[in-house]
Amino acid sequence: MIPELPGEIRELYPFAPHWTRVGGYTLHYVDEGPQSPRVVVLLHGNPTWSFLYRKIIPPIAAAGFRVVAPDYLGCGRSDHGRHEAEYAIAHHISRTMAILDAAGVEQAVFFCQDWGGPIGLGIALARPSLLGGLVLANTFWGEASKFHRQIIPWRAIHAPIAGPLLFARTRTFLNALRLSGPPDIHSGAAWRAYNLPYEVHGGAGSTLAWPRAISLGPGHPTQPLADAIWAAMPSMRVPVRLVWGAADVVFAPGEEEARFRERLPRGKEHPTQIIEGARHFIQEYAPDQCSDACVAVAREAFKC
Repeated sequence: MIPELPGEIRELYPFAPHWTRVGGYTLHYVDEGPQSPRVVVLLHGNPTWSFLYRKIIPPIAAAGFRVVAPDYLGCGRSDHGRHEAEYAIAHHISRTMAILDAAGVEQAVFFCQDWGGPIGLGIALARPSLLGGLVLANTFWGEASKFHRQIIPWRAIHAPIAGPLLFARTRTFLNALRLSGPPDIHSGAAWRAYNLPYEVHGGAGSTLAWPRAISLGPGHPTQPLADAIWAAMPSMRVPVRLVWGAADVVFAPGEEEARFRERLPRGKEHPTQIIEGARHFIQEYAPDQCSDACVAVAREAFKC
């Protein structure tokens, strides 16, 4: 865990820490806004942490909604595991549910970006009563996109020996953040914040396990979860908004975005908000649009 943050990072991310013990680990989460069992839950992916939501949390709280933003194991201020198996997606789902239980969350609007999709939708599978609404942003449900299937290095990541040798001791995915985020995070306090968990703990943390958990087809450990999410989507009759970066090469508009719109019963009620020039980390490009979508869905889901 990281009990204290450097002052320059606290200036950008001024939220009081909250901690809970789950399965022998200490996990961190942000908890802002008026106390309520109805909550907007902001779920990050690889290789980020709740710092990604620093510009999104305040306007949601200011609109009168409670906001919880967890750091998964191996991310942000939470503990890091020692073995790749500790980072299985099923474990991320169960640990995130434990965080929500510790925070007293009874109903949630999930903002899902990157791995936030399989984790948030996986939580909805495990406990349908929690799901109040969805904001989907440059995310997926566990299966590889066209990008993952066509790029040779992604298949190398899945190799049992080559993957760890090539990627476990490098910051490959943090460096990819430079290619998928705006220039203002490429240096200074923001860049230090994204690197801090790996400087403190050493090693790759969760960043090796994430890409290896993307299913490339039948037989992959994540495929049953992806299949279950896909099968359950037509039953998720909750308010939905989609906010999508037009320049994302990982989850390009018209692929996962279009399939979510078609598959979710209320996916077509509102057009996808396409953010021109925005890449994968949409939170860094369009925080106002992301927070506005969360507030709109929360007002509808929570009848406010």
